[in-house]
Amino acid sequence: MKNRLKFHPLVENIRKNAKKIPLDKGFLICRRQGLDIRVTPENLDRALMIMDSLIKALEVKCAQVSTVKNEYNNITHVTISDEVFEIDIIEKMNIVKKEPDQFGSKVDYIPNGNLVLRIKNAYGVRTEWKVDENQEIEVPINSYIEGLYKAVAKAKELHKEHEKWDEGRKQREEVERLQVLENQRIVNLEKEAILWQRSTLIRAYIAAATKVYIEGNGQIEPGSEFDKWRTWATQRADSLNPLISNPPENPVK
Repeated sequence: MKNRLKFHPLVENIRKNAKKIPLDKGFLICRRQGLDIRVTPENLDRALMIMDSLIKALEVKCAQVSTVKNEYNNITHVTISDEVFEIDIIEKMNIVKKEPDQFGSKVDYIPNGNLVLRIKNAYGVRTEWKVDENQEIEVPINSYIEGLYKAVAKAKELHKEHEKWDEGRKQREEVERLQVLENQRIVNLEKEAILWQRSTLIRAYIAAATKVYIEGNGQIEPGSEFDKWRTWATQRADSLNPLISNPPENPVK
């Protein structure tokens, strides 16, 4: 490449390290060195010129372009209005059927020279722009940048939809939580009412038994078997009665 311009540092890094970039099925995989570019050696200069023009045009608009290292490669990011997109430029390929080779592959991937700018993680908008060899670079780049801003608008729209959905989900979860609590209160109330009923029944039985005992014996001797039974039965009634064993914080008056 003729150094007729001062290239952007991200582009210059690829240009200087071009000989170190490995080939994979005939393509240079530049993202291992920096920018996410996948083209044949013959098209590297053109791809770098496109990327250089694109980055400079984006930076004029105050967009930030950077490369972020992941486990194996670099990801090219462009940040616009707090929205982050992964971008790249690739050379398209034709998939040609063939007889199975020693690895069992039945197809060949043949580069076709067509370069494409992509937005890799945009949704609901256009994500590819072909850059024709005989076309002025500015034409697809301007269209691509316009597409990026549409992707920003769409992303913000999706964020709002997600926030609205998330708020609705939280409201539904709160309604469900309150319903669970209400159901549990009802269950507890019914259990307490049943225990109170049993306690009341036992007390009524103790009263009836005491009346019969007094009618037959005149009085209850302290320490007698009946006196011991009546004490035990009363304690049992008290232990069952939730108003005694576990009174509510705000009992009904």
